[in-house]
Amino acid sequence: MRLDWESLMSWTGVGAFVGFALAVAFYSPESGNEGFVYLIYVGLLAGLLVGARHTLRTRATALAFPLGFLATSLLAAAWAVHDVGPSGAYAFIAAVMAAMIIIGPSNYLDMFLAPLSYFGGFATAMLVFKGYEPLQGTEGAVASLFVVGVMGAILAFFALFARWAFEVARSLPRRR
Repeated sequence: MRLDWESLMSWTGVGAFVGFALAVAFYSPESGNEGFVYLIYVGLLAGLLVGARHTLRTRATALAFPLGFLATSLLAAAWAVHDVGPSGAYAFIAAVMAAMIIIGPSNYLDMFLAPLSYFGGFATAMLVFKGYEPLQGTEGAVASLFVVGVMGAILAFFALFARWAFEVARSLPRRR
């Protein structure tokens, strides 16, 4: 049995996003139960198992999960060393958008699943850094990480949509 890495990464990212959505849905401020946050890992593992079983042909979604994890982890590491500031966070977002434009979607489904997969990578990285004191104690660090996660997912969609629109416009016949 040959495993398709694109399918594994795509389903893993989407599974982590679904786990995050379930964790947010089940969280209650009254009870203060933070155990639901580990549903991100459950979703990640469920996505990995689904990816091993069901093939999904995507290009951008497969690379969006590690890109979301990498962008969030690198920014967190930069914040642990020194203050990054808003311009540094926006530079990470610009790098994510440029990468998504270069990668481009392989189909319509890819264009819509890539932001979910990117956000799944972001949520997984945030869970890895949960409770990391140098990051939690620095003012603005967590906020800039959320900006990179949420805005990165939104702009990943727009970058893929722009790439798709340019490719479609290029294939239209020209009027003379």
